Formats: sequence, C-alpha cells, structure tokens
Amino acid sequence: MEIFPFVTLTYRSNEIRAKWEPLRGRIYGAVAFAEYEMVKRGYRRCDVYDFTPDSILPRLKKVVSDGLVFMPILVSQTYGGYGHRHYLTGKFTDGTFIYGAVARTRDDAVLFHDAGVTDIKMRIDNNPRLNPKGIDHKVTGELLGYPGCDTEFFEETWLKGGCVDPMYEMALNTVGWEYGDGPAGVKVSGNPMLNRLARYWGFNIIPFFPHAFDCVQAQLFANNFFSLMQEYDREAADACLEVLSMPMRWSMTNMITTLDHPLFWGSANGYYREGTVTVDWFPHD
Repeated sequence: MEIFPFVTLTYRSNEIRAKWEPLRGRIYGAVAFAEYEMVKRGYRRCDVYDFTPDSILPRLKKVVSDGLVFMPILVSQTYGGYGHRHYLTGKFTDGTFIYGAVARTRDDAVLFHDAGVTDIKMRIDNNPRLNPKGIDHKVTGELLGYPGCDTEFFEETWLKGGCVDPMYEMALNTVGWEYGDGPAGVKVSGNPMLNRLARYWGFNIIPFFPHAFDCVQAQLFANNFFSLMQEYDREAADACLEVLSMPMRWSMTNMITTLDHPLFWGSANGYYREGTVTVDWFPHD
C-alpha cells in the first residue's frame, strides 16, 4: 500500500503565519540557488534538475549560458510533499515535469543518467563502473557530492532496509542520543544544518540523508551549501537555520509523518513500518 505524496502545514497563530510563510517561500529559493551553484562553482559534479512546461525555456537557457549540461532522464507527474519515487508518464504536459541532471561535463551528465535508469538498455554508454543490474546509487551519490559514509547509509537503510524516511535511524547513529517516550522513541541533538526533520514543510538545508545528525563529512558539505544560501538571501537562510535549531518532535505511524514544532504542526505521507517511531530534537546546549 502507498499514499500519494501530500503535505499540510498549520501555523500556531496568524502572527506566526504572517512572519514565517513569506520566509518559507524565500527559503525554497535559497535552497534551489545553492543546489545549482554547488555544481556551477565546482563543489560537486551534478545536481538533480527538473523542468515544467512553463519553466523549460528560461531554465534551459540558464544551463546553456552557464556552460553546463542538462541530461533528461524521465517525465513524472507533479506531486506535493515528498516523493519516495517518481510517477512516470509518457507525455510532457501541464501537471508533469522532466526529471534529469545538470552537470559540469557531458560525461558526468551521461554517467548520472546511466546510473539512474532502471532499464540498462536505456543507458547511453557502456560504463564498466556501473551496477550491471540497474540503478547505481553509489555512483549517483558520488556525482552529487554526497559523503561516502552517507551514501552507504542510504543504500543499507533506504534501499535494502526499506526505510525511506530514516530520521529514527539517523538519531540512533548520533552520539549522545537517549531513549524517549514509548518503546521506539529517541531524544537527540546535533548540528541543525543536518536536521532534516522539517524538510517536508520547506525548512531544510542539505539535500541528502546524513548517516547521523553529527556526521563530520556532511557538516563540511553543509557549510558550503549554507554559505551559498546566505549569498542568495541571508535573512531567509538564517531564518531556516533558526527553525531547524528549535526543539521539535517528529513521528511516524500508520504511514503518516507528523511534526510538532513551536511554529507549526505539519503532516505528510510516510511509509509502512511496524508501530510508531518518534524523534525528539533539541538544540545543542
């Protein structure tokens, strides 16, 4: 059973909404800028990139004018919230988007494409580095600039373990975690730049799952990423970090993810797992 992606957000007061909703929109812009600029400035080789019918011309022109390469991979239906997979369609029309990658070189663009297609007959090159049976997440993670320890965590937890939202598992890997409420509740603190508990609702810095909330390699990536966010919109970037530094409770039960935050209450699609898991996040002392 699967729930189609959705996301809801309810602010705790009209005053909070008036201040934070405009900032939330600006945070999306700062994150998108940082993701793209990380490739353009050589911090990583590829970035996930997409086009909708009304954005394809300006976005494609930007890629070409910046001397980068775009490689399309598939066309998916548009969805709200966090998608654990794409919803393939054969037509590029309203309500769909082209998913692909922007890269610094043609070879990296092709390698990203070939590492991400499910049918190996769709590959463009016969690259001996790639998994001969299909999608190669290790190569994909390398191209995206993600730390090897976090790519390995993703493969073991997300792919082999079937855990597509590994907040609980990240907490258990973090130094100093404690037992929280219930049989599967934990309390944890870490670097707020690595806090992905609020990502469904637009408050997020790094675009990948670190293996722990204190992963040193992920923090190095986050420092560069956050600096670019600040370059684009310092107020929005600092506001995002403020939100991620606040105490919050993330939980998932019956395939629904919820977040109890001082500013808002949110819900989104989850996935099936036994019982309820809870992560209580606290800022560093």
